[in-house]
Amino acid sequence: MLSLPLRDIALVLIVTLCWAFNLVVVKLTIQSISPLTLGAVRFFFVAFPLVFFIKRPKIAFNKVLLMGLVLGVAKFSLLFLGIKQGISVGMCALTLQTQVIFTAIISYMFFGTRLSKREIFGIFLALCGVALLGVQAMSASTPTGFILVLASALTWGISNNISRTFKGVNILHLTVWMSLIPPIPYFLLSQVIEGPGVFFESMSNFGLTEIFATSYIVIVATLFGLTGWTWLMRQHNPAKVSIYGILIPVFSLFFGWLCLDEHLSYFDILACSVVFLGLIINQWPRSGRYRKSSSESLLKVA
Repeated sequence: MLSLPLRDIALVLIVTLCWAFNLVVVKLTIQSISPLTLGAVRFFFVAFPLVFFIKRPKIAFNKVLLMGLVLGVAKFSLLFLGIKQGISVGMCALTLQTQVIFTAIISYMFFGTRLSKREIFGIFLALCGVALLGVQAMSASTPTGFILVLASALTWGISNNISRTFKGVNILHLTVWMSLIPPIPYFLLSQVIEGPGVFFESMSNFGLTEIFATSYIVIVATLFGLTGWTWLMRQHNPAKVSIYGILIPVFSLFFGWLCLDEHLSYFDILACSVVFLGLIINQWPRSGRYRKSSSESLLKVA
């Protein structure tokens, strides 16, 4: 059987498409709104008004706090600041996909997750395709932007593995309630990093375009995308789900060409083909039954 059911493959493909286009939306929005202001607004409207209608997830509040700080604050503040510092949509998406490596390493170190040689080769081949795409995109980024987005990828890998421990938790409930955490840290970070007054000046710049952009980020990228991705992480080995994130750079190149007039060369198409080949190898049906590691079995029992 396939490593993921067809239904879940369809869901993860839709999520990666939504996230790829979301990078275009973010890059356009932070031209008039500061990155940390956008982060605060994003999570404020994810939480409100839904928090009044959705029950708190059935886990300890410190776990909600942890996800809010790691995923909500750390990952997205680093991502938004990195885009602002100077990195193309394509290169940003490429750098973020190092989360595949971080997720697999953390999953191996703390959960004892094992991958077959074929699956490892598939990941390696797909990352080679990502590296080929990176050759084309390097000229469109700054060292600061690259480092910030790389740090964002690390926190994504951490949150992927944290989410797998939340067995039996309603993901929509968790997404809404954890979104209560980021707005205040974003406001405080804005005062320190961006300077006093920048936050309120950005808020005054909100127009119809910014409202539509924020709506997409909140409803599609966060409520739908984050909920779907986290659900998949809970249902399957995180390394098997996270490899689909490698498709985000492929889709980002297309959206960059379509929306931002970025160049798409034959070299890019070749690199995208390598990415798809690696993904197919990684997801090829197994010849025998899948054997869980002892640590995964213990997690099931717990």
